[in-house]
Amino acid sequence: MKRIASQPKSGFRKDLGIAFRSSWESNIARYFNYLKIPWIYEQYEFEFKTIKRGNRYYKPDFYLPRTDNLVEVKGFMNSASKTKLRRFKKYYPEEAKKLQFVIYDPCSRSVENGKVMKFLMDDLKIKFVDIISYKEIKDKLGKLIPNWE
Repeated sequence: MKRIASQPKSGFRKDLGIAFRSSWESNIARYFNYLKIPWIYEQYEFEFKTIKRGNRYYKPDFYLPRTDNLVEVKGFMNSASKTKLRRFKKYYPEEAKKLQFVIYDPCSRSVENGKVMKFLMDDLKIKFVDIISYKEIKDKLGKLIPNWE
């Protein structure tokens, strides 16, 4: 199986002053800095109070205070991720409307990408314009943004 992304690399990023769960997340923070977009990492945690076991919390990766948007960076979409996102939409419908996604390549013709896009657009009702291409950012700006991983 061909991998299109590097392995996640969690840890402290000296240039950003905080720890991230993956290199993608840290690169998106750098991208926001490059564009002078204020961001807060993992600002909110949403609890699903009626759920007694399994995925009881969801924490979006970024909050963008200027636009009041939430951003989720997804290198892969497993069943736990889908459950959290479905619950978020159900229990916090107004907040879910503010959610944008960064995925590797929304325009890829791979079967896996098709499944992710179907889930985002059909199940969660995310608009295509609210799905950001990590590949496009990397290809266009990765060499210009300091410390890009």
